Formats: sequence, structure tokens, C-alpha cells
Amino acid sequence: MNSETNNLIHKQIILDLTIRTLERDSKYIKKLKLHYAIEEWISAKIKELQNDLKTVKSQLYKFGVKIQSENRLDESFTEYIVLERGLKFELKYSNIALRNWVNEEAKRLLGLPYRKSEYSK
Repeated sequence: MNSETNNLIHKQIILDLTIRTLERDSKYIKKLKLHYAIEEWISAKIKELQNDLKTVKSQLYKFGVKIQSENRLDESFTEYIVLERGLKFELKYSNIALRNWVNEEAKRLLGLPYRKSEYSK
């Protein structure tokens, strides 16, 4: 896999996890006084991320790449099975690193300073 493909795979994983995190967290917003505005913002950001994810998936499709599955190995690691033109690759991520990258993506969505991935250009 080349660096552009690695960048897109990383981006797809983080976008997918960020969407799931926002969807899960939105269930706990009802107790806040400003929950309507926050729910609306979260909904808009989820739609934005879904569009980004769709774009990334179509770019990966052009390269013949698909993330086949996600397997949580234990509390520390998650493994992703990636198919590239018939070849199978296993990518292992630290769950802490995944959480940190999702936090960086959330900072980006909030317009705060954030750290870019080493894969980002």
C-alpha cells in the first residue's frame, strides 16, 4: 500500500469512529439546558462526516481497497482487515491512539487547534 492509500484508510477509520462516537454521545445531551442547539449541531456534523466518509470510501474503491472488518482484540488493540485488489492486510491500532485521533477530529469539527495525522497532507 502506498502512502495515499494509508492516509485514506486511516481517514476512513477515524471518520467512522467519530460518527459512532457523536451518535452515542448525542443520547446523553437531553439533560443539558441547550440540548436543542447541541443536538442540531451534532446532527449537522454527523451529516458532514458521513459525506466525507462517502468521499473517502469512493476514493479507496478506485484503488481497489476496502476495509473488510474491525475486530477488537482486547482492551488495548483493535485490528482492521483491509483488502487491496485481492490482497489481505491486517492493521493493528492501539485503542488509546484511536481515541486520541477521534478527539483530534472532534477538535477540528469544533474549530479548535488540532494535531494533524502523520498521514495527512
